[in-house]
Amino acid sequence: MHPIEFLRYVARSHGADPVEVAMGAADALAGVTHDPAAMLVAARRLVEHHGTNAPLWSLCARAVTALDPRDDIRAVSRALSTDQTATHLAAAFPEDATVCVIGWSGHVVDALVRRGDVHALVVDSLGDGADALRFLSNNDASCELVAPEGIASAVECADVTVVAALAVGPDSTLACGGSLALASVAWCSQRPVWLVCGEGTVLPAQLFDPMVEGVRGRPDPWASGHDVVPHSIVSAVFAPPGGPLSAASLTGLPACPPATEILRRSVV
Repeated sequence: MHPIEFLRYVARSHGADPVEVAMGAADALAGVTHDPAAMLVAARRLVEHHGTNAPLWSLCARAVTALDPRDDIRAVSRALSTDQTATHLAAAFPEDATVCVIGWSGHVVDALVRRGDVHALVVDSLGDGADALRFLSNNDASCELVAPEGIASAVECADVTVVAALAVGPDSTLACGGSLALASVAWCSQRPVWLVCGEGTVLPAQLFDPMVEGVRGRPDPWASGHDVVPHSIVSAVFAPPGGPLSAASLTGLPACPPATEILRRSVV
């Protein structure tokens, strides 16, 4: 497939796991590194089509600012494919614990499947909870679906509440809709709130703020399907290279360059 056609295919790939999309984008961008102008246009198109995919935004930011884009793209792809976040999360779950999660996260469902002895209460969020439940059930993990109105009771019955980050900013995290309610109930109930931040999810404010504005900057943010969770209610963080870390450590996690040029709309 021609690199440009591959890029178009990746740009239009919606509904797939963000990490898989980012790795596909890495392969596609590697084919146009010889043409910086084309790579910048491609990066803008990818970001435009995947407005909440932080690993993809990180990849594009590194690609357009690197002295050797091909090497940086390979490094990002390698980091994404070897991310051990799920391994550290699985090891941290208490024995025979009940864990309350929301929506879909590849790292979270992978960790739950690896443990096997953990029971998952999966809160639905725009249908993603049903997808997570299906994956867990197909892999013989103990789980059950929780309707949004059951968030409070599910959190109260859980040993740990887990929120997966779509993107991590300096003071808060963008997550799927319902995450703020989930984390807030856990915090008020003095239950641990674990934040899962996979490779590439940490963004500088110059990129994080426009991402949040892009999905929540509307008259009815409650219908956006996304929440912003303050780091002040987070108990522990699981992010490369390990975990658990304190919430204060979020400010020290490495982020991609603040390449605001990828946010400009392309003319093609």
